[in-house]
Amino acid sequence: MKCIALDFDGTLTEKDNIINLEAIWSASMIERMGIQVILVSGRSSQEMFFLAKHTGLSPYVVGENGGTIQTSPSTIKLLASKEKPSMAFEYLSKNLDNVEILDTFPRHTEIVMKRTFDIEAGKKLLEEKNMDVDLVDSKYSFHITEKNINKSTGFKKIIDELGLKANECIAIGDSETDMPLFEMCGYSIAVQNASETVKKTATHVTKFSRGKGTVEALQHVADKFLKINLDDRQH
Repeated sequence: MKCIALDFDGTLTEKDNIINLEAIWSASMIERMGIQVILVSGRSSQEMFFLAKHTGLSPYVVGENGGTIQTSPSTIKLLASKEKPSMAFEYLSKNLDNVEILDTFPRHTEIVMKRTFDIEAGKKLLEEKNMDVDLVDSKYSFHITEKNINKSTGFKKIIDELGLKANECIAIGDSETDMPLFEMCGYSIAVQNASETVKKTATHVTKFSRGKGTVEALQHVADKFLKINLDDRQH
């Protein structure tokens, strides 16, 4: 294996949204051992690029659930448009109660909302209106993206640039937004806090949740594919 697609919220973070430092350390050690670790998130690519830059991870990141990729502080590639998601949001806000924008870093390709409304009702409304968008739940917020834009879209662009194949990659995550990556990559790991639906699509499921689960997942990768113990490398 040559590359890991690593989710952020609920995977590298704990319940209070604080980054698990041991998980970041494990990811940076895997990177030093020769497997690139690419952050693939529903957050903005700017946030993910800053994190990667200052923790020794790959400078290639995917943001906005596959809508953007970033390779430098000033280089953001847009893989979708915000026009259709914006129209879908306006429609939902007029036809459903409690549809509210979430205050986040600025988005270029998606709309991010609070988890304050019935997402299944929202999906039904958008489908009936034949809007060309997807409404997904990251477990931390609801996202509206262009149809068929997901984390695998952005990740595929990056691995193509790097000359890698999907079956040489590992995905680690916790939500339905990670499932396209699980289906695309040659190996996938769900942390314990993932839903049963997500776990069923994964090759391997950790015993622990969130950041602690990611530490376990990365040690599993080290054991299975590198034949090393990450703790030994700390010394």
